[in-house]
Amino acid sequence: MKYAALFVLLVCVLSIALAATLRTQESVSTSQSVGTTTVPAGTPALHEEAIPLPPLEEMIGGLFMVGHWSHTNVASTSALIADAHVGGVIIMSVPEVVATVKDWVTQWQKVSPTSLLVSTDQEGGVVQRVKGPGYITTSQREIVDEDQAYTVAKKRGEELAALGVHMNFAPVLDSAQNKNSFMYKRVFTDTTTSHYFADAMIHGFEDAGVVATVKHFPGHDDTQADSHFTVPSVDIEKSELATFTRPFAQLIATHPPQALMTAHVLFPRIDTKPATLSRFFLTDYLRGTLGFTGVIVTDDMTMDAIDTLYSTNEATILALEAGADLILFAAEPERARSAIEKVKEAVASGRLTRERIAESYKRIEQLRVVRSR
Repeated sequence: MKYAALFVLLVCVLSIALAATLRTQESVSTSQSVGTTTVPAGTPALHEEAIPLPPLEEMIGGLFMVGHWSHTNVASTSALIADAHVGGVIIMSVPEVVATVKDWVTQWQKVSPTSLLVSTDQEGGVVQRVKGPGYITTSQREIVDEDQAYTVAKKRGEELAALGVHMNFAPVLDSAQNKNSFMYKRVFTDTTTSHYFADAMIHGFEDAGVVATVKHFPGHDDTQADSHFTVPSVDIEKSELATFTRPFAQLIATHPPQALMTAHVLFPRIDTKPATLSRFFLTDYLRGTLGFTGVIVTDDMTMDAIDTLYSTNEATILALEAGADLILFAAEPERARSAIEKVKEAVASGRLTRERIAESYKRIEQLRVVRSR
């Protein structure tokens, strides 16, 4: 009897221990989350910090950035921010009184449900949105060493930050040696050192409190084909891609940028879609092979390189399916409204998942967190 009682007691103890273990495992498997979204056990968090998630409608709008021009009514951009919940604005041109930009930003931030990302294209040289007496105009082709690259970027970043602009779509890491190329005046002179110069510029912008966005991945070919007006095509095999993208790969390996902009360029021997809409280029190669973990920004979705192949709405969904995070509507901002509605429909139909939207939203929100420090 004594041994029987001991046996029963031992079985009870083991049962209690097993139940506790199972409860612990269940708790771990269901509580691993990023923000308010549960992810399976073992799935790495996108970021170290939890990002609270708003309603789906606000998350979708937060994936869009729209253009504002000096002639645009400030109220119309404010309406896009308030009604469609767009997460960012890109300044495309400024009035004669440059300080007015700061007033714009103040008005937009008041109606934004989150800390609005305000950006511009301030490359220097031929692409410089913010102009006026005293603004540094040095182009990338004029930069001769890393010290100069850092100094130019820090000064440029300080000028932008003073206006409330904290994201710059620069530096340009495409390669161009052909003087007839539309990229020639916008790039560094030597591809063997370009990633060092880009690294120095990123540091300069960061020290000024500005997010640098390197562009245009995977790169334009060294031709006159301008993606604003046509569909550029690069005739290389997949085996040649490592050489073609070397400046981007070297930069990502040494100093990964917080954001990177795509190129509306077709690589017909590799994919049937332009890089901006290609899952191979954005997810398999950029994130997988090169290990980029930052925000992927599309080039302007209203450019002819996209419009001649797809409707803007369809292209937007393809870009999100490919792995893009921030969708840019620079030249025609009002077209973002329709695209946002189509993304909502794509989620409702199951073509896009809430998890896919949340993934990009969290990357962009983390960018806001880093920017605000």
